Amino acid sequence: MLLHPISFMERKPRAVLTVILLVAVVVRLGFWFAVVGFDTTGGGDEPGYHRIATVISEGGGFVNPLGEPTAARPPLYPALLGGLYAIAGPDPDVGRAFQVALGVLIVFLVFALARRLFSTKVALLAAGLAAVNPGLIYLSALLVTENLYVVLLLLLLIVMVGEWKNPARTPSRFAVAGLLAGLCSLARPTAFPIALLLSGLTLVLARENLGSRLKKVVVFMLVTVALVLPWSVRNYVQMGDWVTFTTHGGITFYESNNMLNYEVPEFRGIVVLPRRAVPNWDQLADLPEAEHDRRAWEMGLDFIREHPGHFTRMAWWKFARFWRVGSGLDLAGAAGLDSSGGGFVARVVSRLDVFALYWIPVLPLFVLGLLTTLRHYRKLLPLYAVVATHVLLSLVFHGSLRARMPIEPIITILAAAAIAWIAAATARHRAAGSRHS
Repeated sequence: MLLHPISFMERKPRAVLTVILLVAVVVRLGFWFAVVGFDTTGGGDEPGYHRIATVISEGGGFVNPLGEPTAARPPLYPALLGGLYAIAGPDPDVGRAFQVALGVLIVFLVFALARRLFSTKVALLAAGLAAVNPGLIYLSALLVTENLYVVLLLLLLIVMVGEWKNPARTPSRFAVAGLLAGLCSLARPTAFPIALLLSGLTLVLARENLGSRLKKVVVFMLVTVALVLPWSVRNYVQMGDWVTFTTHGGITFYESNNMLNYEVPEFRGIVVLPRRAVPNWDQLADLPEAEHDRRAWEMGLDFIREHPGHFTRMAWWKFARFWRVGSGLDLAGAAGLDSSGGGFVARVVSRLDVFALYWIPVLPLFVLGLLTTLRHYRKLLPLYAVVATHVLLSLVFHGSLRARMPIEPIITILAAAAIAWIAAATARHRAAGSRHS
């Protein structure tokens, strides 16, 4: 049975891709209309992004509610959202329409990356999985950075894959990659460690002379830094402190590394919320933004130094939570989705563990895909770098499902490769059986 739909996909790839993209549009619009609703700024991080974008659209720049310069959020997403608001008005539904468009684009980029890595068959399977991935559907209607970040990250991977197996003759590809890495970093600072790791892998593994490798890495990092530097300089000029990306990292780090994370089961692996519940919050509450960030980093590091055994155990809890197949309700809660409103569909989505229904089969397929594609490891190294960076950062910060969302496209691609491998193995087995009979 598995072979027939796969055979059809190979015969009619454009038709199948069109259907997949239509499904992606329908389910994302359906989630927005039936669950999130209209004319709402939502919950969690959404109101903050909406407020900053609204101020930007009115010409106020990146400022906090007191009108003071802020770097509490990375700048790219609020700037783009503010530009949309300047054109269409500060309506959160304008932002949600933009999010849905990005969410559908993610599905297409998954197809493009998987086809570049493997085949059209695997690409269509991966796009189909991405179209119905519950985490990607959730994030495609929420005013948060992940959709934009994932689009840029997939574009970066499309540019980088294959470089270490078949090196380009000029460093122009690395200039484009640096541009995308810089934009990724301005969307979510997580991307900057990825850029550093990709640079290191290029120096060590690219199949060309050291001079060529160095030239490409220098071009890549110069362009990346050139994109990030103006924002950092702006922060220094307007805030009086050097803030490379955001002032949000310190409090996230401390919310994830304190005694409550160790002692209270409900906080294991995630952040302590509400924020004022973290130990010694009174020492942070009234500090200026940049100083607040520094002090929060110090308090988190102090906890780790004083309790190294606790941190090791907490890292395991974060890892387990990052990879769990169970409830996505923490993501729904962070987005302000609950059973109190939004009609029947919203109540079902808030109570039904649709994440488990999807990930129970898909995560084992991802592991199988990792194992069965190891022979292609050189061209898959950029994907490995992205997965490894997000996993390691989750051990330092938190292991929420939202933290895993940026690598969901990679999970779908390798799961699709596993499905194609199973189908091919089944076909060979049947062919062998036919010959023997």
